[in-house]
Amino acid sequence: MRVREFPVLGEADRSVVDRLACGIGEPAATVLAYLLCRREEFTTEPASLLAVRIGTGSNRKAVRNALAELTERELIETTTVRDETPGRPETRWRATGSVEETVDAAYDEHARELLARAGAFPNRPESNTTAELDSPVPDAPISHATNASVSLALNWRPNGLHAPLFVADETGLYEKWGLSVGFDVHDGSRAALDDIVSEAADVAVSGAATVLRARAEGEKIVPVALLFQHAMTTIYGLRTTFDGPLERAEQLRGLRIGMPSTAETGLLGRLFLSQGGVLDDVEIVDLRGEERAALLSGAVDAVTGSFSDPRKLRDDGISVESIPVAERFPLPGPAIVTSEQALSEREPELAAFLAATTGGWTTARQNPSRVEEAIEAHDDAEPSSPVRERRTFEAAVAEFGTTDAVRNFGWGWGEAELWNRLSTALDGVGLLGSEGTER
Repeated sequence: MRVREFPVLGEADRSVVDRLACGIGEPAATVLAYLLCRREEFTTEPASLLAVRIGTGSNRKAVRNALAELTERELIETTTVRDETPGRPETRWRATGSVEETVDAAYDEHARELLARAGAFPNRPESNTTAELDSPVPDAPISHATNASVSLALNWRPNGLHAPLFVADETGLYEKWGLSVGFDVHDGSRAALDDIVSEAADVAVSGAATVLRARAEGEKIVPVALLFQHAMTTIYGLRTTFDGPLERAEQLRGLRIGMPSTAETGLLGRLFLSQGGVLDDVEIVDLRGEERAALLSGAVDAVTGSFSDPRKLRDDGISVESIPVAERFPLPGPAIVTSEQALSEREPELAAFLAATTGGWTTARQNPSRVEEAIEAHDDAEPSSPVRERRTFEAAVAEFGTTDAVRNFGWGWGEAELWNRLSTALDGVGLLGSEGTER
């Protein structure tokens, strides 16, 4: 019996798989990492389908699909090898560049894909038109930015949820991609979007509900990537307020709920209460950034906030219960947004920004200490320890950053279904009206 041996991917190669996966998704990244990390074994004769299957531990169909995708992206090359077997020569594959060159190429094309999908985002998402977001990637590569400035409007003080952006900046990734990025801090998502509308900023971080509401009001803005996949807003209160864990909207009936009512957390909080059938049976107390103080003073029974807020209270020894507003149905998380004009006129800069931010996401995940360093470098950061902000980022990745969309297509990928679901839900309860949002 003939015995054949093939090189295989090992645990030491995992970091390469993860880096590539942020740009092309894990199935294709696994195959590409194999061809990159084991390229020395295939210098004489390129890898066969059988070698890739055994080396990656993937099934035949998955490997074939990945090889076809990677070939189309020009990240690998194909050739044929004729042996003593009769018939057509066997197709073989090899990587075309180094690991670093290939990662950069993957991130560059990923950025172009995100921009192409952004261009397909429907003009009025509150209408009955379904967002397909399946526009093809441009055939011609976008020219790279060179010594360009990009202004970024943040929806809050620098914190762990902004880690990919600040890590990309602090580790020189924006500079590597030809950019100088300036950060402007704002009090909420709407304020950040206003900078886009007034052309004071090129890109912004904003909650998805605020984005959809602004677009429904006619603002020419468009989301280009999801910073995190799912909404992070939660409703929480002191444990003594509830009879056991907070698991249902019904438990909030008759309570005073504090929230910034026209802000992102307020929009999603009211949506949750409405869908739970208790909106008319609670007292909404309008708060402006004073949620924690109002809760601890007893002015309200529960408040809305980010998922990290109840965690911080627990870290401080305060017993709280919380429930995510997206508990029943996933809703899109905070998005990176630009204007339709910038999408048309500043494509090279936006592509460079997204490619570098993809690298920031990867670096932050693989090197958590970078998160602490990046947050600590900003004087206007959230008044919290860098260690706590790093833990916030890690928890956000685990709970809101890893979905099938990310696993299959890479960081930032936005599923049309999520956007359509949120738009329909907001419209159904009258929250896509003309009133502005703030946070």
